[in-house]
Amino acid sequence: MGFMDIDSPGCVEESKRCLGIDAGLFRGFLDLKMLRLNWRKVGSGRQVKTVRALMAAIEGLISSVDIVSFDVFDTLFEREIEPPEKVKEAAARALSQFLNETLGVAYSSHEVYSLRNLIEGKLREKSGAEGKDTECSFTAIADEMARAISGQANEPLRRQIIKFDIDIEKDVIYVKEGMIEILKWLKSLNKRIIAISNMYLDREHFEEIFKEKAIDGYFDDIYVSSDHALGKHSGKLFDYVLLKERVAPERLLHIGDHAEADYRVPLRMGIKAIRLYDVSHLKKKHILLNYNALASKNPYWRGRYALQLIRPLRSRAGGGDFYYNYGYSFLGPVYAAFVYGAIGEIKRHEIKKAFFISREGELFLNIYNIFAPALLTAKETPTADYVYLTRKSTALASLCKGLPLDKALLGLCNPAQKGIYSILNVFGLYHKDIAALLGKHGFKHIEEPIWNYNDSRITDLLADKDFQGLVRGYAEVDKHKLERYLNQLRFFGSGKTAFIDIGWSASIQKFLQDTFMPRHDYPHVYGLYFGFSNLGQYNFDETRNTVIGILLDQRRASAVEQIFARFEELFEEGARSLQPTTVGYKINPKTGMVEPVFKDDKDSGRAVELLNNDLIRAMKEGAVDFSKEFLRSVMLTGCTFEDIKPFIMTTAERCIAFPSKEEMSYLFRIKHAEDFGSKSVTDFSSDRIKSRTAILNPARFKAMVKKSNWRYGTVKSMGIPWVNLLLRYYDIIRGL
Repeated sequence: MGFMDIDSPGCVEESKRCLGIDAGLFRGFLDLKMLRLNWRKVGSGRQVKTVRALMAAIEGLISSVDIVSFDVFDTLFEREIEPPEKVKEAAARALSQFLNETLGVAYSSHEVYSLRNLIEGKLREKSGAEGKDTECSFTAIADEMARAISGQANEPLRRQIIKFDIDIEKDVIYVKEGMIEILKWLKSLNKRIIAISNMYLDREHFEEIFKEKAIDGYFDDIYVSSDHALGKHSGKLFDYVLLKERVAPERLLHIGDHAEADYRVPLRMGIKAIRLYDVSHLKKKHILLNYNALASKNPYWRGRYALQLIRPLRSRAGGGDFYYNYGYSFLGPVYAAFVYGAIGEIKRHEIKKAFFISREGELFLNIYNIFAPALLTAKETPTADYVYLTRKSTALASLCKGLPLDKALLGLCNPAQKGIYSILNVFGLYHKDIAALLGKHGFKHIEEPIWNYNDSRITDLLADKDFQGLVRGYAEVDKHKLERYLNQLRFFGSGKTAFIDIGWSASIQKFLQDTFMPRHDYPHVYGLYFGFSNLGQYNFDETRNTVIGILLDQRRASAVEQIFARFEELFEEGARSLQPTTVGYKINPKTGMVEPVFKDDKDSGRAVELLNNDLIRAMKEGAVDFSKEFLRSVMLTGCTFEDIKPFIMTTAERCIAFPSKEEMSYLFRIKHAEDFGSKSVTDFSSDRIKSRTAILNPARFKAMVKKSNWRYGTVKSMGIPWVNLLLRYYDIIRGL
């Protein structure tokens, strides 16, 4: 099974597109073919389509045989990647990286792969010229590769070349379900069990793989074409086995999947044979082969192919925990793709320090720590730290030159804003001496919303020298503590530095720029953000500030990327730390170190977070588990972030714009606490429309949708077919 269940309706539909035929006709063709094949007798042969039927077929022949032989690949083992050449490609990438990093030898993966194929081809030709089958051993291939790369015999390099291949094979194969039971049963009958394989791997490599998969104890011997330059197709390998085993052909039963090499050839030699034509396995294999073929022609399918290799949930499966499954199936792919893209930017810009910004940065750092050892060389790997920087903890320090109008208006950019209170709250300006000036400028009700950004009361207050003097005084105090904290982090003078965060408006980067840019040792900061949708709110000094939106960057004007902005709160909540928000800093009198000050657990917003922590923890666990599989997939396929991103966009669109009823039900239970400019708590369930009749009042319906935090969820909650599709069309064409 892969990222998409092979029998799911979605996969059936993709099969239709991949194969260019009706999926029902495709299934019918396979079933009809298998009716003809199932239990068909040909002399001493049987053809079966399931492992269960294989057991019954063996039972019918076992009394007349002494030895049972098994083909290995697609019989004992199944691969999670197709075609098998993908293993060679992955090994070539691993060897290329090893050569470049460890030996300083510049060999691209393509050059390594071509060299291997060239050497293998020559060895096979040599074997054929000597009158043998065109078989060769991997040890010989690796030996010649090591000699070609280093210019002489190189035993350590030969062993390393072999190790890459074997390690990848171990990772992508598994014992076919039901085979262990058959092997145990045959052992209980005291039958001799052997393996016969057409393969370039040597016998010792098979022994290593069998031991890894815990089946070595069942096998009495292993015969491999590469060891003797004899293959099954010609029958010569079977002749060799009969001679070595000292067994008459009719006393040997061979089981394999190949119609010619594992079935017709042994039958012609008088060997009993069973062909395992495993329909379930073939369907999985055909899907991967078709995705691979499509990927070679269309970049979109590269990501689809890579994610098809993701192994399904192995714990909490079956709907036992929606939030874990959602983290694994949706948020995991999105977050993993973001961190993968951020690592690409770290390499491109040669970043020396990476700061993962609280609170979403905690999850991103966890994923980064999974990815970095495999994706970055020692030279490319920056120091990486989780840092307690928030909009709340950096905003006041940025007012060391006073509060300008553009920053003051930040507090009003919130549907739940409370006028001058929100403006002061953004920067932590709660002091009584400031409050005393408010009445002087006409602010009678401190929490009265202000919808007119040109309100004269605001401009008069900002023009008040006494007010600005108080602001600068408080800002200097905060600046001093923030500066000491950044010094602890060795932020200044650090060269190229990355901020990795959920982003959106890049406020923290802007506040630090405004506060400390005059310092000559202020580093070049690269903001590597999940999404960047500034809308011109801030201006950045580009000489030492670079802002990059990995999945969403409004400057690219991509309607597809905008899907992430349609439910920002979900991505924030799904990644947030279980710790409280950092609201400021304090100096520990004993150690002299600057420490973060967290929001009090008694705060109303924090209390809501505590109630939601269990579901957030489950989503994050799912995302981390998926990220491990994601890394495995990109290492096997070599897919880049650019390859993966198109399919991630499709995944995001499906989940945000077209949620299932179950997804909608569970996501509406999430609550989001806002602590920048207001202390409001967003209860997503309030966005639900409980009656279909709401659509009969277009003006009211439009207003309900516009104020919703998740507009697609709001529309979906009515349960009217096609409305989400219409909304998506409107969104793309005109924008919401």
